[in-house]
Amino acid sequence: MSNFTPTSRNLLGDALRTLMERRAVTGQTLAERIDVSPTSISRILNGVSRPRQGTLSKLIAALCTSPEEQQLILSGYSGLPDAVDEEPSISASENGISAAELDRVARYLELKTLSIDFRESVARTLTEAAVGFESYARKGNVVTDFLIRGEKCIAIECKFNVNRDWEREIGTVILLKQNLPCDEVLIVVPFHNTLSMQSARQLSLSGDSVLTPADLVARLKGAQP
Repeated sequence: MSNFTPTSRNLLGDALRTLMERRAVTGQTLAERIDVSPTSISRILNGVSRPRQGTLSKLIAALCTSPEEQQLILSGYSGLPDAVDEEPSISASENGISAAELDRVARYLELKTLSIDFRESVARTLTEAAVGFESYARKGNVVTDFLIRGEKCIAIECKFNVNRDWEREIGTVILLKQNLPCDEVLIVVPFHNTLSMQSARQLSLSGDSVLTPADLVARLKGAQP
């Protein structure tokens, strides 16, 4: 039984309602589009239940047209209180794997695809700007997305999900500079939020940066001798 109350902050419900208004979609229509019951949509909107991974992926596909909107939903989902129970699964298990586990894997693959797409978009940005780079440069077990060699060696890390794992990113910067080695690390994100800005301030102390693709080329051109 969920301990979530109507007075609790329901960031996911707020995000979904905002996007439903943008797309002019009702709860009934949304339920039909993603093949769940209207009751399930209502429970998710009101914070009574947490969407399963498969449902979350379908909500993103149905409502989002930009990385910012995707992150809006992901941030709301991550902000749900732990007391909110997961949406009941109505699917049968397959090959001994539960529906809940299949949904979790589906969401993992969804995020993996989005991350790969973002990395490829950064590679295109570099190529179109005639910035030479080495893809997946590595030394031993330490690898970076892109490495620009020159008088100043710069590693570029692509981070699609700006809502989590910033401690890991900061640790990655330290290890890249120790092992490749490189003079500077640039972490590229689709857009800035509070977490990315906090990390940008922290990384600036070591001469590293967090920036969007729109600022990447100008930053690299400025670093060239």
